[in-house]
Amino acid sequence: MSCWWMLALLWLFFLPITYAIPLYWLEKEYWQNSLDEEDVEAIVILGAGLTHSTTLPKPNVNLSLLERIRFGAFLQRKTNLPILVTGGGKNNSVSEAEVMKRVLEEEFLATVSFVESKSNTTLENAKFIYPLLKENGIKKIFLVSNSWHLKRATYLFEKEMKDIKIIPIADFAYAEKTLLWDRGDFIPSLATPYYQHRFYSELFRIVWMKLFLSKNSGGGVVKK
Repeated sequence: MSCWWMLALLWLFFLPITYAIPLYWLEKEYWQNSLDEEDVEAIVILGAGLTHSTTLPKPNVNLSLLERIRFGAFLQRKTNLPILVTGGGKNNSVSEAEVMKRVLEEEFLATVSFVESKSNTTLENAKFIYPLLKENGIKKIFLVSNSWHLKRATYLFEKEMKDIKIIPIADFAYAEKTLLWDRGDFIPSLATPYYQHRFYSELFRIVWMKLFLSKNSGGGVVKK
């Protein structure tokens, strides 16, 4: 009998519906944001990590970061706005931001105007680029990240940049915008744990952020 309970629990665990509703909660606030937003002055692309698991020059952007920079390059073609990339990372030889700049310019033919290469968290992204935005008189930005990351990123950027308007925007949505369920949501999928991980990882960080957010600041910005 216990075996049937285990099978039932496994079936429930792998149902796509178990991540569809949580991810909808993370993403729903940002679907209305448009490329046609007026008076935006810059595109800020957040780092997401590097990988050596590639046949291209190493290190290179990981899949999450590839999604971000691809959309950032698309935004620049549509708007002709300057791009700012931000991210330090744990690679001793090169920063995330420098790799982002290389990939954007060599592979997507975009132009990167500013590089911030000291930050290692989303909070530091916001803290370290704020002086650069102020120095250049930028008062409104597109904030580019993955859709599941935008709730936390927007909270942190608005907290650090009270006088700069943040327009969070992403390419893909990982949950259905209409939250209309179909039979596929109730058929177990091996992809389900990945999306569950995305949600619960973000949920933990959001809870931690709101309970224990440090008020310390510091860092550096490089203009290139």
